[in-house]
Amino acid sequence: MMYRISIRKCIYSILFCLGLVASAFAQEFRFTTTVSNNTVTQDEPFQIQFMLENGSNVTSFTPPSFKDFEVLQGPSQMQGQSIFNGKRSEYIALSYLLQPKHVGSFTIAGAQARVNGNVVKSNPVLIEVRKGNAQQQQQQQPPASAGAYPSHRGQGGEDLPEGFLKKGEDINEKLKKNIFLKVEVDKTNLYEGQQLTATYKLYTRLPTNSSVTKVPAFKGFSAKDIELPNPPQATEERVNGIPYKVFTIRKTLLFPLQSGTLELDPVEVDNQVRLVKMVSSKRNNGGRGGKDPFEDFFNDPAFKDPFFDDFFNRPEVEYQDVPYKIQSNPISITVKPVPVDGRPVSYNGAVGKFNMTAVVDKNKLTTDDALTLKVTINGQGNVNLLNSPKIDVPAGFDKYDPKVTDDIEKNSNPLSGKRTFEYVLMPQEAGDHTIPAVEFSYFDPEANSFKTLRSEPFNIHVAQGKHIKQDKQDFGVARNELVKNDTGVLDWTRHHSWFVLSPWFYILLLLPLLAAAGIILNKRRKDYNTTNAAALKLRYANKVALKRLELAARYLKEGKDKAFYEETSRAVWGYLSTKLKIPMADLSKQLVQEKLNVRHINGSNTHDLFSLIDNCEVALYAPGQDNRKMQGTYEQAVTIISNLEQALKN
Repeated sequence: MMYRISIRKCIYSILFCLGLVASAFAQEFRFTTTVSNNTVTQDEPFQIQFMLENGSNVTSFTPPSFKDFEVLQGPSQMQGQSIFNGKRSEYIALSYLLQPKHVGSFTIAGAQARVNGNVVKSNPVLIEVRKGNAQQQQQQQPPASAGAYPSHRGQGGEDLPEGFLKKGEDINEKLKKNIFLKVEVDKTNLYEGQQLTATYKLYTRLPTNSSVTKVPAFKGFSAKDIELPNPPQATEERVNGIPYKVFTIRKTLLFPLQSGTLELDPVEVDNQVRLVKMVSSKRNNGGRGGKDPFEDFFNDPAFKDPFFDDFFNRPEVEYQDVPYKIQSNPISITVKPVPVDGRPVSYNGAVGKFNMTAVVDKNKLTTDDALTLKVTINGQGNVNLLNSPKIDVPAGFDKYDPKVTDDIEKNSNPLSGKRTFEYVLMPQEAGDHTIPAVEFSYFDPEANSFKTLRSEPFNIHVAQGKHIKQDKQDFGVARNELVKNDTGVLDWTRHHSWFVLSPWFYILLLLPLLAAAGIILNKRRKDYNTTNAAALKLRYANKVALKRLELAARYLKEGKDKAFYEETSRAVWGYLSTKLKIPMADLSKQLVQEKLNVRHINGSNTHDLFSLIDNCEVALYAPGQDNRKMQGTYEQAVTIISNLEQALKN
């Protein structure tokens, strides 16, 4: 009796602990709304952010109504994970840049999201909007604005700010000299798959409110952005001895997917530059004895303040907001192919510096169990593009496609992390087996050589399980007995009947009619196929396209834009690999173009195909696509694959 009570207490204790753990994990989920400032002026932009922390299976997001505000930018999506005190936290954040339309108090309702099938809401926020004035306008710090700028000497020896527009000064020349974009790359000559870091910077010496209107598409590259502070933090650099405020617009890790000369597209930025002009002074100059009315003004200590707060609030100045659009220069990158000489058999496209470990979860098992072989590759390089190493298994095992998981270090440069491949192996025969060593080769661009990593072979003992595999039947001598034939005379009984009363009479009578009907139907079917050959080809082509894009259609329905564009791109490349008989590791736009030209397929077909691929690449690194654009991309993919299917059959 006491033994039963002890078991019951133990079970209750375990259930209680599991409940506490589940409650602790459930409490970690949060959906919050935050703003950069709860009190703003009517002409002052502010940022609102909706953050989902530890939300699993997020399928939809609906922002609140911003009817009393103007949306200047957004939504900007950011996601990632962090580890604090051993606890991992994942988050998804969407941000908007808003500007009030009216003065007053406004409540912005919370956003809605569907998490794990349940609808959740974030908290509302209260915004107090006040009437703006010149001082508040000058103190406003938009996302890409300048604060303190160096000054230059005026005609009378006085210090004037760079944002001061002198009489007769050319505005365009002033803007061109003081605001520009610059692209910095750490290398312009590299190997296919080698990392290239591109940094886009805005240099300015003028107060400006800037917004990026066109981002580079990075055609021919796999791109991974480095997260930057939001709002951007200014640094100072000197160009030809002149100090500039510098804002990093974008920093991206690029991995070329093909050899040749590739070009980094320019980035475009719209600026609203605020310049200051002097106007006639209206103050009474009596008693000054002809003294220069601006003398006290230029000697005022407030004018020496680097932020010029008092200067911009004086009645002797006025503002002029000037729009100014700039773009960076395109940069050509020379990409060399990975050498062919000395390339190992196990090389499959890895470029960088890597290590490899390979382990099995057990060395002894039965034919009823499964064996897991885990191969982990870590290091620096194109970790996100690593292909699975080839695994040779004995004849007594069945192998399945590996499960791939990534653990990329956040904001690492060069890109660092690891990719794990888990192979499930099913033994079919009992006995002692040896799984050969796993080989992984990569190209080291610094050493300009290939390197091969090799694990130890794995000795596996497999015992017979409960499920016994059926052996093949043995038809050897003395293994089977044949039934002896009976050679005696059998008794037969003959029954006489009229054939006209037999069912066979009527069946034979109907046979000519059935044959005639079959001939007529067959002729009609051939005539229909002849007259509708094009339609039938298109129908079968559409079936191929829809089969390829079946998973992408599901992501489209669920509103998962990134997964949709990844699956669409994968479907298109997979279709090209299958139809043109090109291995996935060798796929490139140039090779596809050559294969299509050999089959005399060009013109709008190839143009639309590469346009679709480029659009998918752009969408992967410019998140926040709407459903209508995704629907258009899906229909375009179906049409392109259908046209190619029809053209390749002709």
